[in-house]
Amino acid sequence: MRMKRVKIGIPHSHELFKGFEWLVEAIEWAYGDTYFTIGTDIVKLVEVKFRKGINVDDIIEKLRALPETRDVKLFPRGDHYLIYLRASLGPRREEAERLFELQRKGLVIFESGTFSAGESVLSVLCEDGLVSEVIRRFKEVYHARVISVEDHAPGNSILSKLTGRQAEVLLLAYKSGYFDEPRRVTLRELAQMLDLSPSTVKEHLRKAQRKILEETIEG
Repeated sequence: MRMKRVKIGIPHSHELFKGFEWLVEAIEWAYGDTYFTIGTDIVKLVEVKFRKGINVDDIIEKLRALPETRDVKLFPRGDHYLIYLRASLGPRREEAERLFELQRKGLVIFESGTFSAGESVLSVLCEDGLVSEVIRRFKEVYHARVISVEDHAPGNSILSKLTGRQAEVLLLAYKSGYFDEPRRVTLRELAQMLDLSPSTVKEHLRKAQRKILEETIEG
């Protein structure tokens, strides 16, 4: 199956960002802004440095008070922070469903993204035959601009062999830098994000990694 990676820019002037001016204005820079979906929730991981004089606790409380927020946690990283946010689709469910229609045809929504002045840049994977539909849909829903379209050659997804919980834990661990050298998050921090004990997270990771090794070596 031929795949494409489409990079799309969404302007911060779009309706999507209205009401969040307080957050955009509080950020000096953001890096590694990553989205992925778990069921009907969206999980967001982003490293953020706030502007001088910003009360970080106030920002987190405002995020926690949003009706769509299911969970938000903050982890210090020297002069900046790693933010974990899990939210429901809320009032934007209808427009999100238009994108999920594409996802059911093979699209992976919000594979990764970066936050920059004026817009958010999203990386989206889709089948070759869906490129024009993906671009049209993002333009309709988000007034997006196309930055690039590139070839992508993925293998068969091993994640499909895991349980939902194993996949969630493994994906979060990978996306948040648990497997990086040096590690960007600890096992305890992962456990806090997932509201699980460190030993339970470790066991999910062990089983997930074992299944992946079995598929890789014996498959």
